[in-house]
Amino acid sequence: MFRYPTPDDTRGAGFAMVTDHFALLLGPGAGEALAAAVWEAMTGRDAAFEDVLSAIAAVGIGALPDFALVEVVDAGSSAVSVAVRGAATIDLHGPQRSSYAGTGVGTWVEGSAQHVAGISLGLGTEPGRSLLPIGRGVVRTDALEWGATARAAVAAIPASAASSSAPVAALEDADPLETVAVDRRALTPPFGPRRRPQPEPEPEPEPELVSEPESPREAEVDDSTVLGSRRAPAPVADAPASHRYVLRLEPGGDYPLDRPIVLGRAPRAAQHPSARIVAVPSPRKEVSGTHVEVRLDDGALVVRDLGSTNGTIVREASGEAGLLRSGAASRVSPGAVLDLGDGIRATFESLS
Repeated sequence: MFRYPTPDDTRGAGFAMVTDHFALLLGPGAGEALAAAVWEAMTGRDAAFEDVLSAIAAVGIGALPDFALVEVVDAGSSAVSVAVRGAATIDLHGPQRSSYAGTGVGTWVEGSAQHVAGISLGLGTEPGRSLLPIGRGVVRTDALEWGATARAAVAAIPASAASSSAPVAALEDADPLETVAVDRRALTPPFGPRRRPQPEPEPEPEPELVSEPESPREAEVDDSTVLGSRRAPAPVADAPASHRYVLRLEPGGDYPLDRPIVLGRAPRAAQHPSARIVAVPSPRKEVSGTHVEVRLDDGALVVRDLGSTNGTIVREASGEAGLLRSGAASRVSPGAVLDLGDGIRATFESLS
């Protein structure tokens, strides 16, 4: 169970959210509307790491709030994945203590660790001394803790816990700054994978005896959801074949979609011989060297992540938004806007 300090002024405090396998601190600048949307994503069925990041990133990379996110990936090995931005910090206590901070980063920093015995999340403010438990829900505070941390003194563990059946390591010789290994297999069932698994490719069809021309295979594009959004997806309209489209880059210019376009900080033409290469400025390196590909595929506008570090926020004309990353592709409607970071935006515009 997590613990949180009670702030003197809850109106200026951040938002702490705890679910079965997520813990999140949102800075007070996030506002109640974003906090509610993120909570909906965290509590959605089969919620994944990307779902929570997509909900936070829906405000745009330039307006990202400070946040600290932890997901318990596997309870058996006490493995966690983390993401942190701005003044927020995450400390993972265990055999090797790890600290993560988002200061000076335009998007966020990600990491992971195993055999975690304690977790501390903060928003850069001095937490209060009194601690209250939170099992699941939302509270206003600037810090969250779980397990054996520097603040959780060994003497604070009640005697009843030592005599319980939960397998806790002996504490007699533990240094106050060290952590205590806890076997969580007896406490919580294992959770699913951190990353949403990519769909398995369809098996190649058996050769037909009848000699007929084979129809071209459709591109493996996920148009069943709006990039991980938990809301009902808006319909995706195919681009009419008679229409001509351009990608309008801000800052930049217009680029016709007569062939694929590869965007990035320093994409290499040799790696994409049939594509138009467009380099964009990224002083804070929020845009990856090779970031995203856009193309017109059989009348459909398609966006494909090229293994970028931070992904791309895709905002449909309907207002639906999500984070495209990890090599995924998605069909989008005319008028969709891509946010690559560092103020770089691209819009699909119709010419006819």
